[in-house]
Amino acid sequence: MALSALSRHCKHHVFPSFHGKDVRRGFLSCLLKEFREKGIDVFIDNDIERSKLIGPELTEAIRGSLIAIVLISRNYASSTWCLNELVEIMKCRDEDKQTVEVIFYEVDPSDVKKQKGAFGAVFQKTCAEKSTEEVERWRQALQIVAQLAGYHTSNYDDDAVMIERIVTDVSNKFNDSTTSNDSESLVGIGTHIRKIESLLSLESAEVRMVGIWGPSGIGKTTIARALYGELSSKFTHAVFIESIKGKFEQNYRDEHAFKLHLQKQLLSKTLNQKGLKVDHLGVAKARLKNKKVLVVLDDVDDLKQLEAMADKLCWFGPQSRIIITTKDKKLLVAHEINHIYRVDVPSTSEALEILCLSAFRQNSPSFGFADMAIEVTRLAGHLPLGLCVFGAYLRGMSRDQWINALPRLRTSLGGEIEKVLRVSYEALCEEVQELFLHIACFFKGGCTSDLVECLAESRLNVKHGLQMLFDKCFISKDERGLLVVHNLLEQLAKEIVRKQSVSDPGKRQFLVDAQEICDVLEENAGTETIQGIDFDLSEVKGKLIIDERAFEGMSSLQFLRFRKRGLYNNTKLLSPRGLKFKASKLRFLEWNQFPLTSFPREFQPRRLVKLMMEDSKLEKLWEGPIPLPCLNLMELSYSKYLKELPDLSNVTNLKVLKASYCTSLSEISSIGKSTSLQELHLVFCRKLTKIPSSIGNAINLKTLNVPICDSLVELPSSIWSLKKLKTLKIWDCRKLNHLGSQLRNFPDISCNITEFSMTDTEMEEFPSSITAFSCLRNLRVNAKRLNVFPDVPDTIERLELNIARIEEIPPSIQNLSRLTYLRMHSCKKLKVLPTNVNLQSLSSLDLSSCTQLRTFPEISTSISILDLSDTAIEEVPSSIWSWPHLRELVLEDCRSLRVFHSFPDSDLSHSGTYSSGGDSETFLPLCIHLKGCKSLVSLPHIPYFVSLLDATNCESLERIDGLVSNPERFLIFINCSKLSEAARELIEVSDCKSALFPGEELPADFDHRAREGLLTVNLYPSPLPLFFRLKACLLLLHRRYIEDEDEDDEDDTWLDGKRLSCDICCVQNGVDVGHGSCEYSLPATLGSKEHLYFLESSISLNLPETDANFSELHFEFNEITRKYWDVKDFAVKLLEDTHNEAEHKETADIKIEKIYMQEQCEEETI
Repeated sequence: MALSALSRHCKHHVFPSFHGKDVRRGFLSCLLKEFREKGIDVFIDNDIERSKLIGPELTEAIRGSLIAIVLISRNYASSTWCLNELVEIMKCRDEDKQTVEVIFYEVDPSDVKKQKGAFGAVFQKTCAEKSTEEVERWRQALQIVAQLAGYHTSNYDDDAVMIERIVTDVSNKFNDSTTSNDSESLVGIGTHIRKIESLLSLESAEVRMVGIWGPSGIGKTTIARALYGELSSKFTHAVFIESIKGKFEQNYRDEHAFKLHLQKQLLSKTLNQKGLKVDHLGVAKARLKNKKVLVVLDDVDDLKQLEAMADKLCWFGPQSRIIITTKDKKLLVAHEINHIYRVDVPSTSEALEILCLSAFRQNSPSFGFADMAIEVTRLAGHLPLGLCVFGAYLRGMSRDQWINALPRLRTSLGGEIEKVLRVSYEALCEEVQELFLHIACFFKGGCTSDLVECLAESRLNVKHGLQMLFDKCFISKDERGLLVVHNLLEQLAKEIVRKQSVSDPGKRQFLVDAQEICDVLEENAGTETIQGIDFDLSEVKGKLIIDERAFEGMSSLQFLRFRKRGLYNNTKLLSPRGLKFKASKLRFLEWNQFPLTSFPREFQPRRLVKLMMEDSKLEKLWEGPIPLPCLNLMELSYSKYLKELPDLSNVTNLKVLKASYCTSLSEISSIGKSTSLQELHLVFCRKLTKIPSSIGNAINLKTLNVPICDSLVELPSSIWSLKKLKTLKIWDCRKLNHLGSQLRNFPDISCNITEFSMTDTEMEEFPSSITAFSCLRNLRVNAKRLNVFPDVPDTIERLELNIARIEEIPPSIQNLSRLTYLRMHSCKKLKVLPTNVNLQSLSSLDLSSCTQLRTFPEISTSISILDLSDTAIEEVPSSIWSWPHLRELVLEDCRSLRVFHSFPDSDLSHSGTYSSGGDSETFLPLCIHLKGCKSLVSLPHIPYFVSLLDATNCESLERIDGLVSNPERFLIFINCSKLSEAARELIEVSDCKSALFPGEELPADFDHRAREGLLTVNLYPSPLPLFFRLKACLLLLHRRYIEDEDEDDEDDTWLDGKRLSCDICCVQNGVDVGHGSCEYSLPATLGSKEHLYFLESSISLNLPETDANFSELHFEFNEITRKYWDVKDFAVKLLEDTHNEAEHKETADIKIEKIYMQEQCEEETI
C-alpha cells in the first residue's frame, strides 16, 4: 500500500546507515527501489561531504526520520562515520523512542556484539589511536544494536524475499504510526484506550483475550484501530484483520475447510508470508506459540471464526494479546473471554463535538446553530456513525436549510445509516426480528415483565429473544430497569414497518405515526394486519373524531395505547356514536382521556393483561362480571367521574388496582373478590365512605394506600388479619371513627409490615410488642396524646412522631443505627435531646415548631438537612460547621436566636473541602434559611461554600462580619431595614449571582442608567468581546398584595418562580441584529420599602463576525407577573468575564443570537 503523507513530526520515513562498498550497488539499491515503489521516503546522503564526525545536517536527518535502518555488513565498523551514525541512532532510540530496524548482512550478530571474528578485526583496526571514551561509545552502541531482533541474510535463500519482508514491515510500522497520530484527533478515543489497556494488563506475562462489544456504528473498529496503532510496536508480530464477517464469509460446505481458510489468512498476515500452506488446524499453534503477537479480529459474528483463528490461549506466546470486536456479547462469553469492554455512546459534549467536526469542521457549532446542533445530536442518539452521517449531510447548509432539514431527520434514517443497521437486523433470526419490532414500536420504555406477560400467548420465545437482543446491543436497560431502544434503531424498526405497506398504513403490523393513526381511525381504514397502535396524543392538534367502527376491522389488534407524552394536551378525542370494539385479542390497553362513560357492550377482552385508563370520562367500566383471567393491572387514577369499581369476581389474577384521585368513587364492594390482589391505591377518593370487610379475603394484599379520603369513616378490623400486608397508609382521613381519632392503642397489624402511616390518633403509648416488628422501616404517626418517646425496632429508617407531648428524646435512640430521617414537628413540650449520641446514619432532622426546644441538637454529625424553624434556639454553635455533609440549615422564625457563631477561620476562603483532624472531606454547598429571626443582630463572616443566605424579615439585623465571594450565591435581605452602611456596601460589592436588600438609590458606580424603562449602552468605539459579564442593579418597589387574587399563587420561595425578565437587543444603525433574554427568580415575600436587587450574568455573543461589531446594546427589565414588584429604575455595567464561565457558549446565562426574521425582511425589502 502506498503511503500518502509523512508523519507530522518527521521529514523522512527512513534513515539508512550502511557501509557503501559492501552493499550500495547490490542489496541496498534493490532495497531503496522497493521503498520508492511503496512511496516510502528514504534519506540519501550523496550530497553530504563525509568526515570523521557527523555534522548537524546529518544529525538533523537522523532525528527527523521516523525509522532508522542499520545495515551492518562486514566492513561497517571500518567507518568512523558509520559508527558515529550508530551512536546517534541509539541515542535517538533512547530519547525520542525512534524505531530502529537492523539488518545483519553476511555477518553474525554475536560477532557484532562481542566485536570478534572478521567484523571484530575491522573494528579493532578502526579503534587504533582513538580515545577511550569514543571507543566505549561505539562498543556500547554495537552491543545494543546486536541484541535487537533483526533480519539475517542467513535466514533467507533469496535477497529479494528478505527485501520484500523488510519493506512490508517498515510500511506497516509507518502506517501504525500515522494511525496513532490520526487517533489523537478522534473525540474521546483516549478514554477508551486507557480503559481497554487496563483490561489488557500489558505488564502481565500471561496470554489474554479481550472483547470490545457494542452496537453497529458505535465506533468499535475505530477504537480497535487506534489501540492497534498505540500497541503494535510493542509486539514481535502484529496484525489487524478487519471485517472478518464480510471478508471471510464463504459458503464452505465443509466446516473444517472453512476453518483452515480462516487460519491461513491469520498466519499469512501475522507472519507476512504469502502462499503459506495450512493443512491442519494445529499449524497456528505450532507457528505462533513462541511469538509475542498482537492480533485484532474485527467484526467477528460467528464462534467458528474464533475457533479457527484464536481457539486457545496456548496457541500464542507469552505476553500475547488477542482483541476481538463484535456486536454479540454471547459469542465472547461462549469463547470464555472474561475481559469485555462495552463501548457506550459518547457523552453529550463529546457527541456534540463529533457532530460539529463533521458538520462545521470545527469543535463547536457555528454561530446561530447551537440549539439545532444539540437537537441533531439527540436525534442521532449520540451514535458516532449517525453523528458523522448527519453532520456530512448538513455540512455547508445555511441556517434556514438546517431548519428545513430537521423534520426529515426526525422521522427517517439516512441511506448509509440504514444500510449498516439493517445488516445487523437481518442477521437476527425471524423470531427475534419480530420481537425487536414489538419492542421498538410499542414496548420501549416499559419493563421486561410487562413484555413477557403481554406476549405470553404468542409464538415468540420472549426470554430467549430478549437475551439475544441484549447481547447484540439492539436493546438495553436504563437505571430504572426499563427497556431502551437507541433512537436510530427505533427509526430502523419504524422504517421496516412502514415499508410493509407504504401507501396504506392500515395494512401495517404497527402504527406509530400520529397523523397516520388519525387518518386510519377517522376513515375506518384499519385491517386485520394491525397488531399494535402507539398514539402520542400530544403530537396532534385539534379534534379527532373516531369512527364508531374504527376498530372493527382490526381483528388482530393486541396492543393499544393512547397516551399524552408531551407537556400540553393538544388533542380532543370525540366518538359521538360510541365505539364498536370487541377486542377479543387485546392484551394491552392504555387510553388516557378515554372519551366514553363506559366501554361498549360487546367489549370482551378475555386476554387482556394490562388496563390503564387514567384521566378518563368513565363513570363505570362495564355491566356485570366479565371473565378476565389474565388481567393483572387496573389503573383508573384521575378518572374523576368514576363512581364504582366493576365486578371483579372473574378477574382472578388482578394484582394491582390504582384508583387514586377518583373523586366521585364511592363504592368498592367487589374488592374482596380479588384474592390475588397485592396493591390497592385509593388516595384522595373523597367520596369513599368505607372499605368493605371483605377486603380480608384479599389474603395476598401487601399495600393498602388510602390517605386523604375525607369521607372515610370506617376501616374494617379484617385488615389486621392480612398477614402479608407490608405498607399501610391511612393519614389525613379526618372522619375515620373506628380507626383514627378513637384509636388509643397501636393496631394489631402484621409483623411483616415495613411502612405504617397514620395521623390524628389518640394513642398514649406504643405497645412493647412493636419492637418485635423486625421488618418495620418507615413509621409515621401523629399522636397528640403520646407522652413518651416509644421503643421502636432498631430496623427503623424513617420515623415521624408529630404533634406529640413528648418532652425528651432518650439516649436509647442511639440504638437506631439505621435511622436516616427523624421528624418530630410541633412537639410543643420537647425540651431535651440526649448528649454523647451520634446517629451515624441520620441525614435529615426536622424539629420544626418544637417551641420549647432551646438546646441545639447535636445527635449526629452526618446530618445534611436540619430544620429547627420556630424553636426557642438562642444560638448556633460553632461545632455545627464540623458536620461535613450539612447542606441545608433552616432556622426560620427562631425569634430567640441572637448568636450565630463564626465559621472556622480556615474555611472562610475555602471553596471545596473541609479539613478536620487531618482528614479531608468534600464540603457541599450550604443553604442557610433565617427568615423571621427577629432578634438576630449580626452574622459572622460568611465563607465561600454558603450558596444561599435568606435573612428575610430579620428586622434587628445590623452587621455582617464579611462575605467571601461566590459567583453562584444568592443573598436575600428583604425588610432588613437596620442593615448598617458597611453591611450594605459589603453586599453590594460581593461577587454573587444575586442580592436583594432595602435601598432607595442606585449606586453611583453603575455608569449606564435607564431612562423611561429602557437603557442604551453606546459601545463606540470599543466593540464587546464574545464573552463578557453583566452586573445590574434594579430599584424595586413592592406592590401591595391584591386580595382578590388566588392566594395559592403566592410563593415565598426564592428559586421556585421565574418572575423577572431581562431582554437585550444588539442594535446596528438603528436595526436590531441580535437578541437574547433571561429570566431570574424574585421572591414574592412582601416588602415594606423600596429594595435594591443586584444580579450578575454571563453573556455570549453567538453572532457572525459581520454582526458582532454593533454599536448599541438595549436593556429592558420587567417583573413578569406584574403582581409583586415594580421595576422603578435600573442601571448596568459591563464586566470582563473573570470567572471564565462563558467560555463555552452553552453555559452562558444569556445567549445573544442573530435575528434571522429581521434579516429576511431586509432582504425582501431590497
